[in-house]
Amino acid sequence: MIASNATLRPILYAEDDENDVFLMQRAFDRLGVKNRLRNVSDGKLAVAYLSGNNPFSDPEENPLPCLMLLDLNMPGKNGIEILQWVRAQPKLAGLPVVVLTSSNQESDIHRTYRLGASGFFIKPGDPDDLHRIAGAIQEYWLAEKRTRTDFRDIGAFRPAMDEPQKAVIYTLGKPNSL
Repeated sequence: MIASNATLRPILYAEDDENDVFLMQRAFDRLGVKNRLRNVSDGKLAVAYLSGNNPFSDPEENPLPCLMLLDLNMPGKNGIEILQWVRAQPKLAGLPVVVLTSSNQESDIHRTYRLGASGFFIKPGDPDDLHRIAGAIQEYWLAEKRTRTDFRDIGAFRPAMDEPQKAVIYTLGKPNSL
């Protein structure tokens, strides 16, 4: 399993929009998240970081993340391709990958869960809603002790494999079922 925040591994954020990165960093800062937010601005760089390839070949400077936040609409390789690649890598089997995207297409939601996404959030337009999403990410994926039932109450979880037709997503601060 990938280490928890106690070891302060970075959070890798695969996002090409600098404003979204800034807003997520600000939300994590407000919450007191100590993990460094590392940004890669395209899909090829995300794969290079996770593989330890140039320009990320120094494992001391670029350790494996404790969590990956993934936008679906990325240049180079899109988020679906990145997620497929991550799930095919044995050394990344325990890496939580949380999709954070503007897409609200049911097909994207279902496909990412089928491919092994750990969670799916629709990017909100309101910074307070992003703060709530960051808080949920902190509580569930960065906390030392976490329980799935605690997180289910706020509405973002990976559905059981016997329920692939139903996903719960977190959008605009409220849980929504599909």
